[in-house]
Amino acid sequence: MKIKALTIITIISLIFTLNSNVFAATSNDDSNELKQTQDNKQKLEVKVEDLDKQISDVIEIVDNNKHDMDKLANEMQNTHIRLDATKNKLNLQQNLFNKRIKAMYIDGNSSYLEVLLGSHNLGDFIKRIQITAKIIQYDNNILNNVKAEKEVITLQSENLNNMNNKLLQLKTSNETILANLSSNIKEEKNLLSQATAKEKQLIEKQREKELAAEKAKALADAQKAAAAAQQTTVSALSNSISIPTTVGPNSGSTVITVDATAYSDNGFTASGSMTTRNPNGYSTIAVDPRVIPLGTRVYVQGYGYAIAADTGGAIQGKIIDVFFPSDSEAESWGRKTVQVTILN
Repeated sequence: MKIKALTIITIISLIFTLNSNVFAATSNDDSNELKQTQDNKQKLEVKVEDLDKQISDVIEIVDNNKHDMDKLANEMQNTHIRLDATKNKLNLQQNLFNKRIKAMYIDGNSSYLEVLLGSHNLGDFIKRIQITAKIIQYDNNILNNVKAEKEVITLQSENLNNMNNKLLQLKTSNETILANLSSNIKEEKNLLSQATAKEKQLIEKQREKELAAEKAKALADAQKAAAAAQQTTVSALSNSISIPTTVGPNSGSTVITVDATAYSDNGFTASGSMTTRNPNGYSTIAVDPRVIPLGTRVYVQGYGYAIAADTGGAIQGKIIDVFFPSDSEAESWGRKTVQVTILN
């Protein structure tokens, strides 16, 4: 019985010795692949860092474009007001001139010459010449004013069209910039996700190999002890070995904790829409699109439902800026730590 047990132990020992050599060779291959993956990840991290800087620069450009859009919108509004005032002034001048012409026809004088020819004597003729000269000068002033006002209206209309075209160009530029921004952010996340997933997979695989090697070594040690004592059986040896287990990673959450500030600068957002505060709907918040993508609908603790439609140079990382229509409301909010629930 003892000889049979020793024979079985010897055979198992040889098997595990061969397997250990195989494990060692495989482990070396896995280690090389893991090192290569980690080297690639380091290169990707350099690229991600560069992308991150580009994204920060883009956010600054979008922020400047917003200010230019607000400025243009105010200039256009003021130009509309000036244009309406000029048109009203032109109408008054035109009406006054029309009344002058109408008065001449009502009096039976269809021209300045008829007024002069209707003189009764030389004195009346001279008097009428003086009066007619003043009337002609007055009428010429009215006509010159009408002409000048028409030129002003034409110039203001051209300026208005130019400003409107520039505003449309800025909006289009913002849309293009934000599209590239979203693409860069997506590329950044994909690169990191792929590298991290592969690294994790190789680490887990290497760990499994190490556990198998540890098991083989423990079994071999137990076999040697059993062979020396000639009292341990193969089944007892197998039962004495335990295999450690690993715990998988936790799943992600849709709730993040951020610092929340407030602003009250009413105007265009980075998305091209206007800032809004709607307690019964979705209000405007500014975000770092690398943390919360633009267009994401969220629920902000203590603020309500909101949509990530704006950005800001100071909004970097886990910080949001909630919009309020008045300075007093924004100051009352201050700065606080809140939870943001991602709805979509």
